[in-house]
Amino acid sequence: MPQKSELVRTRITPASKTRFEAAAAAHGLSPSEFLRQVIETVSGDAEVPDQRPNKARREGKVTVRLGQETRQALEAEARGQGVPVSTWAAKLLTARMRSAPQPVTVERKPIQWGFRQLRGMATNLNQIATVMNRGVFTGDTYAPAKGELQALRLDVQALRGELAEYAGGRFTFQTGEGTSDG
Repeated sequence: MPQKSELVRTRITPASKTRFEAAAAAHGLSPSEFLRQVIETVSGDAEVPDQRPNKARREGKVTVRLGQETRQALEAEARGQGVPVSTWAAKLLTARMRSAPQPVTVERKPIQWGFRQLRGMATNLNQIATVMNRGVFTGDTYAPAKGELQALRLDVQALRGELAEYAGGRFTFQTGEGTSDG
């Protein structure tokens, strides 16, 4: 089976083109063949990086046959997640094997954003506490009381727990642990 060929294009000055065509003719080759030989000579020993553009490194493939009812349920879940059936099946299996939620891209970004926001809130509370401990509050005459600051810390902690519980609930949903087969 012949290899696919790729097109290489570049812009050069008319003078360079004339010289290149003359050099090709001097070797008894067409400009195209001459360029192929030049490229092979120059790049012959160059190390070629992995050409797989896919970010996910999937090392193997598993094929399963499912009953129509199960397949339809899997398709419905995948549609609800906005991903192909194969991606959803891979997430379910990976979650089960790693004992950790594997949210799809649509969910992963908001979850990460939420944790990032909570981290920022905690940092801000620490900065406020530092300023309070130094007795230096600039700007408005209002300075939060220690109790108010502690209440805010507890709220951030509770939000972090709720977000972690949500992510953990994704695992329960993915593995089907929360459903009853009655």
